[in-house]
Amino acid sequence: MKYSLPIYISKAFLVILDWDLVKKSQSILIYASFTAVVIYFMQIKYMYHPLANTELLVKLEWLYPSIFVLNTFLILFGFFIKNKPKFHIYYVLFLSVYYPFSLLGLPIGIGLLNILNGIIFMGIAFTALLLFPRFVVYFGLASYIIAYFLLSGLTVLGYLDYAMAYKPYILLHKDVQNTQIVYSMFYTTLYAAFTITLFDISVERWRRYNSKIEKLSCTDELTNLLNRRGVNQIIDLQMQQAQITHRETSLIMVDIDNFKKINDQYGHHQGDLVLKHVADILRKNLRASDVIGRYGGEEFVILLPFTLIENAVAVAEVCRKALEQSTIKVNETEFLYVQACFGVSSTVHSGFDYMSLFEQADKALYEAKHNGKNQVRTVHTL
Repeated sequence: MKYSLPIYISKAFLVILDWDLVKKSQSILIYASFTAVVIYFMQIKYMYHPLANTELLVKLEWLYPSIFVLNTFLILFGFFIKNKPKFHIYYVLFLSVYYPFSLLGLPIGIGLLNILNGIIFMGIAFTALLLFPRFVVYFGLASYIIAYFLLSGLTVLGYLDYAMAYKPYILLHKDVQNTQIVYSMFYTTLYAAFTITLFDISVERWRRYNSKIEKLSCTDELTNLLNRRGVNQIIDLQMQQAQITHRETSLIMVDIDNFKKINDQYGHHQGDLVLKHVADILRKNLRASDVIGRYGGEEFVILLPFTLIENAVAVAEVCRKALEQSTIKVNETEFLYVQACFGVSSTVHSGFDYMSLFEQADKALYEAKHNGKNQVRTVHTL
């Protein structure tokens, strides 16, 4: 139990990192709503304390219930736009301004400058940098800092009290209050900017490192195409999308003809050059949206999202001819001609199941290999 709890907590946080922007924002709002309820009951409890600014607290008694109601509305609105991805970024941008501004109500409970001095502000900034895009976080921080400077200025000019929840000058004497506010305003802002920037740089380096490791784990080193793991991951996601939209998607399996003979006759170095050559030919004749990877050995797999099987057959034929018409220079007098077989399948015949789609393309490829090679076969021909 000593080690299981930290592991459980770590896994929970990793799950949160994978949430979409709306779900993350809703979680923050739920936490903020809970905080609003706690502060509201604290406010009620000390409202009539001898040191409390009772008149102001009575006037602003509606503030935290209103924040709670507004938070609830925004949480529900998040469910409304859940399946409308184009609105997600606007929802998050709005909350990046709304949430920091809602924190400016905290002076009613703990004093104005304590927000930027304390762990609340720094904790929110650090958490946001982990959960949300950088430009969203900095947009919210910039809005908050502007409002903070404005409120600090109004406090120095005497329009606002330093700690509104208390009677004036309870926390700071009048003679030192303005000096303290100005000093704290600039010092804490610079400190926060320096610390947040360092944290942001560290997080960005961590993300780039993880991205590089992830890319390496999903990339075939020889051809720079996806490897089997990368292909399986991306095609699985593409198939889910195809199933949701009910749009036909096609798969092409490619196998180089006589590859073992090439390795035996010319050596593995020449075999590697053949694999690179085939990868380049396939890449040049496919769309940017198509998924291509080396599935293993001399086999390649291509997914054509939202593509009819007739069009997939045409693409396979273009690739076959391009490969057939190209050559690889072995030496000054000898050139190597490379050919391949193509097996094509479609979700129309297999359903939206990757394994069934793959098996049908593999069967079509098998037929092509055993019926003359250098040809395209589909599930129609089985």
